[in-house]
Amino acid sequence: MYGLGPTKLYAPAERLLHGKGVESAIGAGEAEDWIRLDSRVHWATCSVFRGWKSTSWIRVGFRSVSTREIADWRQAPYWQERLGGTGSPSWSLPPTESEIALCLCHVDPRVRAAALALDESAELPASVLPLVLIRSADTDERVRTLARAILDRVLGDADKALPRQLVSLAVLVGMRRRYGTWAREAVLGRLGALPDEVLTHLLTNDRESRLAGLEAATMYGLSAMEQVWALAEQDRDEGVRAVGVRTAIRLALASGQQVVLDDTRARFFAHLDNDSAYGLRLTTFATAVETGFLHVDDLATLAAGHRYRKIRRHACAAVLAHPEGDVVLDRLLSARDTFVRSAAVGRLRHAGRGDELPRYLTDLSGGVRATACRELRAEGYDLRAHYQALCADPATVVPTAVLGLAEQGHPADAALLHPLLRHPHAGVRARALSALRMLDALPDDALPPFADDPDPGVRGTALSALRGTPCLLRELLYSSREDVRARVEVLLERNRIYRQSVCRCCPSPPPAPRRSQWANLLAEPRPEPWQPSMTRPASYDAGPGARESLPLWLRPKR
Repeated sequence: MYGLGPTKLYAPAERLLHGKGVESAIGAGEAEDWIRLDSRVHWATCSVFRGWKSTSWIRVGFRSVSTREIADWRQAPYWQERLGGTGSPSWSLPPTESEIALCLCHVDPRVRAAALALDESAELPASVLPLVLIRSADTDERVRTLARAILDRVLGDADKALPRQLVSLAVLVGMRRRYGTWAREAVLGRLGALPDEVLTHLLTNDRESRLAGLEAATMYGLSAMEQVWALAEQDRDEGVRAVGVRTAIRLALASGQQVVLDDTRARFFAHLDNDSAYGLRLTTFATAVETGFLHVDDLATLAAGHRYRKIRRHACAAVLAHPEGDVVLDRLLSARDTFVRSAAVGRLRHAGRGDELPRYLTDLSGGVRATACRELRAEGYDLRAHYQALCADPATVVPTAVLGLAEQGHPADAALLHPLLRHPHAGVRARALSALRMLDALPDDALPPFADDPDPGVRGTALSALRGTPCLLRELLYSSREDVRARVEVLLERNRIYRQSVCRCCPSPPPAPRRSQWANLLAEPRPEPWQPSMTRPASYDAGPGARESLPLWLRPKR
């Protein structure tokens, strides 16, 4: 009438608890269904075994019911102690198929071992063989030994149809369980190789199955390379994508084929450019470096030109740590990233090319200049004399040499820098202005004339130096240059220096004496009865008969 769709009120674990057979409860169950069944029964019997009292409610139709109405796990088999220290599970005699399945997943290892011991009396049904395979990776040694003996005997007598049915579960158990390697090797050892359809099923299932399929693909050949790359490039889970790239790299290295290596390297570079997760890029890059997948030329290319800064810097560190890193040092020295150039300059003396260091004393980056100075200073090189020689001839001076001379920190060099304030090259004038400010050789009141320089770089340098002097900045509000007026207004507003107390060029007023909070309260005038207050209007004039003219709530007390 209402068109209600089908519902699954009872999960396979609850169906077993209500006495249904294994085939009826699970049907044509896949490997993931057996794993979920084992986990569900384990935690359900754990609450009863440990005496936990938990109540939860679920929505069924238009009402909420307790989960105990659906499945009361107190009715599940448990361990019965008997006289003489013996015991057995509380199952029927003989136990039913559903009771055996529940006991194989029970939290109590004694119950699990008793269920496996039924194999000796040929009472263990064949339908629970997937659960026996799961028990072969059990944490309890006795249970693990019994399950492995049963599985070894059954697999030895069966044809290849049975291992083919269990191979997906064996791969999952081998990946998820601590002791699952035995089960995976036992099943795959009888098949010889992992079937392609099984690998395809694992790689297109839930997250744990995809991870297990990637691990299995690493061990069993190149047949799934395209599927592995599909997961590495398109999967929504970052962990799966990371494992996918790692698996593709290992498969390519294991193949030893140059065509496969070149194709994988090209797709790996595309992954570093296109993946949305920056942390994943770093993880996969570290994997490629650790496995030796990238050559030194590849690392140099990434360090010199990759668009992601952390990739560039990690690649630079990998190049400098490579035994053949000195071969591609010139590519790092010409990189745009200042960190990469600085690291390469620091490597020159180790590579036997220390005579090239002086040319980097005039680099555009202060970090590169500092690295070159550090390396040359270790050799006893006279840096100050070098910079003085560069700045002595105005015809050949470069802007970075002016800054380099100021970075040496000698105030006596200001005499060499002052003539450069009138240099025809705008870059030299701007750097000379900055250098003299670094040496404290140019006062604030000497800066306003430079705000009228024809070059915008010089004007900007002067205005930036004046940002702490509002008195001098206000004079430039009437400059004939529109960009100067706009920049002055921005500096006055952004730095909030309209107040005279923060101006460098004006004397600060004496600080007001500090008084305690109670002294401030006592110093405030108290309203007299005839003065207006918060509850008395200002027009009120106390006098004879005035009290009666006010409302009751405003009349002062006698």
